[in-house]
Amino acid sequence: MNFRVDRWSAVALRSSLVTLTTVSALLLTSCGGGGQSSQTNRFNPTRMIVFGDESSLLLPGSTPTAIDGRKYTNNGFDYLVTNSVIDCNENRLWVQRLADEYELVFAECNPGGVTPTAQMRATVGGKVADVVAAIDDFLASTPGNQPVPTDMITMMVGTNDILELYTSVITSALTQTAAVAEIERRGELLAAQINRLTNNSNTLGRVMYSTVPRVSLTPFGRSKSPADQSLLELLTDRFNDSMRRQVRINGRSLGFLDTSQTFTNVVDDVDDGGRPNGIINVEDAVCDSVKAPTILSCTPLTLVSGGTINNHLWADDIRFSYAGHIFIGDDAVDLATSLPW
Repeated sequence: MNFRVDRWSAVALRSSLVTLTTVSALLLTSCGGGGQSSQTNRFNPTRMIVFGDESSLLLPGSTPTAIDGRKYTNNGFDYLVTNSVIDCNENRLWVQRLADEYELVFAECNPGGVTPTAQMRATVGGKVADVVAAIDDFLASTPGNQPVPTDMITMMVGTNDILELYTSVITSALTQTAAVAEIERRGELLAAQINRLTNNSNTLGRVMYSTVPRVSLTPFGRSKSPADQSLLELLTDRFNDSMRRQVRINGRSLGFLDTSQTFTNVVDDVDDGGRPNGIINVEDAVCDSVKAPTILSCTPLTLVSGGTINNHLWADDIRFSYAGHIFIGDDAVDLATSLPW
C-alpha cells in the first residue's frame, strides 16, 4: 500500500492503523473467509451508499445537473467560469474522494446527467437513530431487501449524539453516569447497523465504518472549561469504543477507518510545532461567522483573516474543513484499495 511518507510527521502512526486493519483482513481471509478467490483482485464497487451526518452530506443542486450543491464544510467556486458560483466538484467531501476512486457519481453532483451510482443517505444533524431509519428505508427499497457484494457502504455518525448527551449533563437533565451509559448504548446500536449490512460469507455489502473525532478537540470543545472538555472526550471515546467492540468481524466485508485517531494525531503534531499537510491551526474555525452566518454560506470569500481551506483543520466550531476531509478521504482510499474485499 502507499504509506505516503511525505505527507506529515505523524504519518507512521496513521499508516500503522490502516496497516493493522489490512493485516487483520488478510488473516481472516487465510482462515477461510469467503468472498473473492484472489487477494490481488481489485475491488470495483458498482454502487456506493453513504450513511451518517452532515460530515458526509452533499446537498442537491438547484437542478438535476446543476453544480451548485452545497456542503457542510468549505464550499468552493467554479474557478474556470467565475469566483461566485458554487461548484460541488471543488473541495470534495471525504466520501466524494472515495467515490472518485471508483468513478461513482452522486445525483447531488452530476453535471453530466449520467445515471447516478452513489446514493446520499446522510442527513444534517444525523444521529444514530437517524442512521437506523435510513438503513431501514434502504433495505426496504433494495431489490431482495439486502445489499450486495459490489456495494461500498460508508458510515460515520455520532458527533451529534455526543453533543446532545453533553448538553443533557450540562443542563442536569442526565447525570454523567446516565449519559455515558446512553452513549455506549448508541455506539452498540450503530455497530448493530453495520452488522445488518454484512455477513460471514461476504455475500452482502462491504462497509467502511469510522470513529468520530473527539469533540473536545473541536473549536467548540476548546472553548469549554477543562471539566467540560474531559466530559466531551469521555463521551466520544466511550461511543467509539462501544461501537468498535460490537462490530462483528466477518470475512472480508469490513474496513475500519479510525478518524478519531487521525485527527488526534494532526492536533498533536501541530501542537508540537509540526505542519501536517500545511495545517497550522487546529483550534479555530476558518469560516468567519460574521461573513458566513451558516456553514452552507462559507466560501473562499468568507474566511477569517489569514485562513485558507488548507491551513485550518475545522470549518466551523464542529465540522471538518476541506483539509480535514483530505485526511479522511486519503485514508479511506488507502484502506479501500488495500483490503481484499
